[in-house]
Amino acid sequence: MKSLQYLFLLLFFLGCSKSTPIPQETTSPTNNVDDTYLKNLDFGEEEIISVFMKHNFYYIRKDGKKIQTLTYDNGADPFSDGLARTRVNGKIGFFNTNLEIVLKPIYDFAFPFHEGKAEICTGCKEKKEGEHTMLDGGKWQKIDRNGLVIE
Repeated sequence: MKSLQYLFLLLFFLGCSKSTPIPQETTSPTNNVDDTYLKNLDFGEEEIISVFMKHNFYYIRKDGKKIQTLTYDNGADPFSDGLARTRVNGKIGFFNTNLEIVLKPIYDFAFPFHEGKAEICTGCKEKKEGEHTMLDGGKWQKIDRNGLVIE
């Protein structure tokens, strides 16, 4: 029951804050921010920070490299097991803290990694139920950090 509640909450937040790819990033979610914009960011002691811009959250490195991330609970998708999620052309993939894609965006949905595993769905579709968005159908599996199906 608790995992069902977690799934519902996660899907609710995902549905409420759907990210839309920026047109120039339809083939790759990474590129660099403008130097003028970069100079105005406060990194403090951090190597990367999350920033909301152009209707989406991004992680940005001090050198200006950025990658779009999913929105989770009105913020950037947190890193879990050293990975966070991105969405490109409606598919979800994973990137590391160097902002490098480590698992290509090929999944229709994916939960964050936990203890080296992530639950993914292929073939599932978003379905509106009132003000909430749920996932319908598809095949659910677990993958490891290399993207290999393990369960």
